[in-house]
Amino acid sequence: MQQNQYIQEIQAQAPHFVCKEVGSEILLVPLRDNVADFNQYLTLNELGSFIYKLITNGKQFEEILSEILAQYEIADTQARQDLSTFIGQLYQYTVGHA
Repeated sequence: MQQNQYIQEIQAQAPHFVCKEVGSEILLVPLRDNVADFNQYLTLNELGSFIYKLITNGKQFEEILSEILAQYEIADTQARQDLSTFIGQLYQYTVGHA
């Protein structure tokens, strides 16, 4: 599954980002030469933050999907599609800053 490959690459990039929790959101800030680049940060909402934490804790696609289904009232098909889209976007942001 391509999503698990994306997740592994996001996990590999995690040390190159600073996460700052602001309420239920996370600011994801890339590091450049060990300095935070606040000009290009990404804000993750509550669900995005939940997913990012699962990714950085080593979870794979199906495990993350199961956690979402247990935590939120959403249909499996919709959750699967939304998670896949989010992982693709997160991949573009994190690996794109590599």
